Amino acid sequence: MPTMSGTASVYIERSPEAAFAVLADAGNWPAINRGVTLRITPVTGDPSRLLAGGDTFVEHAAGPEDTEYTFPWTVQEATPNTRLTIVSQAELGTGNHCCQTITYEFAPSGTGTLFTRTIRVDFPDGLLESAPKSQADSFQNYLGQQYTMAMMFKKHLEERH
Repeated sequence: MPTMSGTASVYIERSPEAAFAVLADAGNWPAINRGVTLRITPVTGDPSRLLAGGDTFVEHAAGPEDTEYTFPWTVQEATPNTRLTIVSQAELGTGNHCCQTITYEFAPSGTGTLFTRTIRVDFPDGLLESAPKSQADSFQNYLGQQYTMAMMFKKHLEERH
């Protein structure tokens, strides 16, 4: 099974507790990921509290050429103020699914937080070779956006919280 991954780290002028609290509230994601996350639909878990292990929700995200992707996420790990890991079996629009894992890490650094965002995507055998070039390019672009996504979170957190 082919795998692609990407990682980015940024320093945020907020405590790990503050950073985790904002990101572990999935209702904040449309504001954090402006232009990417369109909306969040809670499925299980209590939306009035931070995400916890086993919670599920659906992220509706903007795709290329005015398409919309839906990512059904399950919280695999939620260690307060330290790590949040979510996993999705995403439909690729071709009858195939990929497994995405995103891990967010929050490490104390000086008076703030070293925030690290890592994504790993496992694709079905043969999919990348047979996908239209625009779709394969879209996958690579998505994985390459980890620094941009981390900076969007930093900006949101430092300006609004």
